[in-house]
Amino acid sequence: MKFNSLVALILAAALGWAAASLWNRQKGNSGSTKVALKSATSVYQCPMDPWVKSDKPGTCTLCKMKLVQMGSRVTSDSADSSNDNLLILSPGAARVAGIQTAEVKKLPLTRSLRVSGMIGEDELRHGVITAPVEGRLDGLAMSCEGEKIQKRQPVATIFSRTLLRAAADYKSILARTNAGAEMDAARKRLEEYGLVYEQIQSIPNRQEDDIHFGLVSRQAGVITKSYVTEGQYVKEGEKLFEIADFTRMWFMFTAYEQDLPFLTTGRMVDIHTPSLPGETLKGRIDFISPNLDGMTRSARVRVVLENPDRRIQNNIFATGTVALDAPEVLAIPRSAVIWPGTEPRVFVQVSPGNYEPRAVKLGRPGDSLWEIVEGVREGEQVVTAGNMLLDSQAQLDEIPVHSNAAPTSAAIVRSDSDPASALRKFLQAVSAINESLANDDLEAANHALGHLPSIPEGAIKTAPPFAGGDLKELRKAFLPWSQEISDMALNQKNLFPELHIFSCPMTKNLWAGAPANARWVQWSAELHNPYWGKQMFDCGVEVKP
Repeated sequence: MKFNSLVALILAAALGWAAASLWNRQKGNSGSTKVALKSATSVYQCPMDPWVKSDKPGTCTLCKMKLVQMGSRVTSDSADSSNDNLLILSPGAARVAGIQTAEVKKLPLTRSLRVSGMIGEDELRHGVITAPVEGRLDGLAMSCEGEKIQKRQPVATIFSRTLLRAAADYKSILARTNAGAEMDAARKRLEEYGLVYEQIQSIPNRQEDDIHFGLVSRQAGVITKSYVTEGQYVKEGEKLFEIADFTRMWFMFTAYEQDLPFLTTGRMVDIHTPSLPGETLKGRIDFISPNLDGMTRSARVRVVLENPDRRIQNNIFATGTVALDAPEVLAIPRSAVIWPGTEPRVFVQVSPGNYEPRAVKLGRPGDSLWEIVEGVREGEQVVTAGNMLLDSQAQLDEIPVHSNAAPTSAAIVRSDSDPASALRKFLQAVSAINESLANDDLEAANHALGHLPSIPEGAIKTAPPFAGGDLKELRKAFLPWSQEISDMALNQKNLFPELHIFSCPMTKNLWAGAPANARWVQWSAELHNPYWGKQMFDCGVEVKP
């Protein structure tokens, strides 16, 4: 895996530097100082196998990588001997390590909320065509679901004695003089029986043998359901058709309690759906439910999507990204923060080549930034690349780190301990079970369960499921175990930044009593849903700590 290769590179480089004495801490009776040694000649070193060196350019005899010039060592007067907590790196070593820094400054804390849900019809535009009077349907202009219909378009012809009597009364009243009030009442009765203005106006010219009237739609849309057949006798008020207007759609998603303060009506949402690959749909939040679900502590949010060409289909899965308000705070890149133990830390570049480890207290996380509460000051430079290597050397040299941040309440496994290695192996095995379930491969899932490695004591309480002969039953037993593993993995996310935790909003439909938004862990960034399998392989959204 990429992460293991990176770790191997870091450890090998750290050992190489230690062996080559690129780092040096010279201790005396008066205290600890650091002296950067001098070198009379340039040294060429392999970045992958740092013990391979040469006094001239060339390639590594082991991996064939190009040797990198380390350059001359810095002299001792370049080090800050007054600071006992500094690591000193020569310019050549800094280049090999790929040390990069960024300035601590006030920046907008951009944060995106990623959600998932369903796109469906605008329920406010859903219509039902009913029989205005009793009668017999002697013809259907619309009989198939999915047919488009325009406003005032005929949908059926009806034979109704009630309509025939009302039309005859209207025609008789029309022939009289001074029958204004009666005429208005007769016209209103015909309107109540479902006739439109043009139909009423044509009554005087109707032939005696014309016994049918057309039933017209009061709205445009698409027939989504038909309840009748030709020749059927219907009663007044009986359903004939249901109509949906798909020119406007709703994207409905669930927002959790902690995210609701950041959501407001009118905010734009970028939406993606597998049915329109590569396209980004844009809509505005139209409604946020004031009622929170007592179990999930979440509320339903509605986004309106214009769909004039009806390209967006009904009842499809979609994901959305909401850009939340971004207050300006003192912030650093997220890559600058490392978690070697129970508290986060950064490396501050005091001067070129001189780096100081500091514990920090973090505030709110953004997409690419962390808010800084304590530990560094505005204008200072923090290391954003190569900091894991610096931390390896700091631990070898036992350099103390002053702590300004309170320890986290969650139980954290140290990254340099055996439990961390065991936890990684365990999570990799769990990810293999997930992958097997996502592929509906019962045999592979049972095999992975049978070869499950041990886990550090106390990490989770729920026992793993037993191998079984039915995918649904195995998923049912797997879900609560996976939930607890995901919660634990979120607390340990700093140790395994390449680990992904996903959540599926549709798990409540799996079986009676199944929870909504069930989670699972993956080492792959490509979403593979173990609960639905191939039925909804990519249903879900990533959960961020």
